[in-house]
Amino acid sequence: MKRNRLSAFTLIELLVVVAIIALLLSILLPSLAGAREQGKRAVCLSNLSGLGKAMWQYAGEYPNEPTIPIHMKMVMPSEFWLWRTANWFAWGGVSGDQVFRIADEAGWLLDELGPNEVAPDGSLALPEYDATRRPLTNFITGGQISQKDDKKLEWFRCPSDTGYPDDPDIDDAPPANSERPCYRTLGNSYRGSLASLAEIAGGGAAPSTKMFSRGPWGTRISTLVDTSRLVWVGEPTWFNMIGRDSPGGVQGEVDVFGWHKRKLTDNLLFVDGSARSTKAEYRTQFDDETIIQMKVVDKRYLGRFGNVRIDTYPVGGARIFGDWSQSLSSPLWPFANFQNNHAAP
Repeated sequence: MKRNRLSAFTLIELLVVVAIIALLLSILLPSLAGAREQGKRAVCLSNLSGLGKAMWQYAGEYPNEPTIPIHMKMVMPSEFWLWRTANWFAWGGVSGDQVFRIADEAGWLLDELGPNEVAPDGSLALPEYDATRRPLTNFITGGQISQKDDKKLEWFRCPSDTGYPDDPDIDDAPPANSERPCYRTLGNSYRGSLASLAEIAGGGAAPSTKMFSRGPWGTRISTLVDTSRLVWVGEPTWFNMIGRDSPGGVQGEVDVFGWHKRKLTDNLLFVDGSARSTKAEYRTQFDDETIIQMKVVDKRYLGRFGNVRIDTYPVGGARIFGDWSQSLSSPLWPFANFQNNHAAP
């Protein structure tokens, strides 16, 4: 009588199958993650492109043609981390729903609290940064934004927003706020290009006493030149990748990854309305003779980074606030032919 023999995997065969599956997963998962990130990158670029169209329309509504919508806090002295960070994002966006930390246990909530709401411990609510007071948000929504929706405007949110990196060479935001999404803490994933000259009383982290723009902030959009290379707004890490603002830091690119998992590359919107992934390069150096020929006050005032620029040369800069009377007598850029369009519409 014949016995029926049951076929089965041996232990070795089973281990081989498991190893093959693990190998396939190790090959496929990074590709899937990369595909997901490409999708997020496309959403981000679409957001930037749409915001560019909205800002062109916004500028056309006002005689002073504000290239970057002017928030009320942009044109007055502010505490250090407000003018250094929060104001760069305040041209549009939502109400913050997490504390913007300026220290481990202290910070600001950029929101107007409702009658029954209380600011988290250690924080102070700043209602002037609420979504209803952000100029481009008001323009896009026609001023009809409810409290229910003031934290849910996806146009201003990059799906890969992970906040400023935790790196000692990132100096555009307080270290206590690192790795916390800008959309949640600052109300906007996209930082405006607010290249400027600032003076602060007493140095350190004191409030600003006067500001003068050498970039698109405060200028009439119709006067700008070379707009396909002039940065308008973008993912904030790029502005750190091109080098520290604070003296004594690295003299070169800050070698970090952007939100879309690419080293020294992030998404930017340019004043011509184009949005593209852009490689960060360190500041282009000009020799003294060239600066004299260009009639520029100081070579540090020019912001050129490879094929990208954040300065408006030869278009004059813009007075934002404070007494610049001595500087404005200069025949040199950025003070020569300066613009005075800073008033919020």
